Amino acid sequence: MSKRQFWVKTHIYIGTLLIVPLLVIALTGILLGFYDQLRYGQAPYRLGQPAAQTLAPSQLAARVQAAYPDARLEILYLPTAPERAARAKLAGEGGSRMAFLDPATGQTLALKPAGQEDWLDFLYHLHRGKPLGLTGQIIASATGAFILLLWLVGLWLWWPRRGRPRPWGDRDARTKAISLHRWLGLWAGGLFASLAVVGALLNFAGPLIDRFDPAPKVAVGNGTSAAYPLNSLVAIARHGYPQAALERIYFAKNTDAVMRFRFRDGGWVFLDGITGEVLKRKTPTSHWTNLLFPLHSGRIFGSFGPMFMSFLALALLTMSLSGLYYWRARS
Repeated sequence: MSKRQFWVKTHIYIGTLLIVPLLVIALTGILLGFYDQLRYGQAPYRLGQPAAQTLAPSQLAARVQAAYPDARLEILYLPTAPERAARAKLAGEGGSRMAFLDPATGQTLALKPAGQEDWLDFLYHLHRGKPLGLTGQIIASATGAFILLLWLVGLWLWWPRRGRPRPWGDRDARTKAISLHRWLGLWAGGLFASLAVVGALLNFAGPLIDRFDPAPKVAVGNGTSAAYPLNSLVAIARHGYPQAALERIYFAKNTDAVMRFRFRDGGWVFLDGITGEVLKRKTPTSHWTNLLFPLHSGRIFGSFGPMFMSFLALALLTMSLSGLYYWRARS
């Protein structure tokens, strides 16, 4: 067997082995590119009437705490558009719950268990391989790494035949399939490989961030709660990160006084909830781990970025199917 034949077979075998996880990842990725449109398309995430004016975060938090005095407010999700509801994740003896709020009044519109998943949550977890547990996540991440290998091998195989015609020429279906496969691999293969590798790392973003760029901690004794006024903390966080809208507030825990503020572009501000001191500030580019989600989701490229990533996943699906068709026709 020649060196070229060996790599041709390697390319075919790896591509065939990956076809099922690739189909799942590409199909779910296409839909997740429209996540915001799907998530906020109906109640309780979408309001019946857009809110003309919204309450300040501190007022929303006060309304939640007044409505649920026996629960601890863990996360407050602020509306990022007038037609979207605010949300509050609550912890208590009855378990974690998610309250959907009218951002103009603070009134509860719906209440459900925080762990209750809908089809879109399942789609997101399926994209990451989580329904199969750690094994599924490893398979999904390994798929991303092997896409890089497939692209490099395919590029090496293409180079001696780089003068072949484009896929839209008047030829038979088998030739069209391999030409399309090569054309997509040439012009978009690097993007596919980059997207896949970033996704592979993103699947384990939590441990990576904890290891390389951990959040600060401020221990408190005897269960002391954060005492600094929330409206002042919000003002400090917004002043420290003026380039994007505030999206979520993670409240301090009983044993940790750190208040976490997440912004729309993926930035973070960490404050001492007792003194109001700025402990740490993260931007999407301040550390490589912070770039994983904005890059993989396309949010770093603006509002059309997620849709672009969706079309990129569609191109990856097309390349996978054209390669499978060629292999079937050849065999």
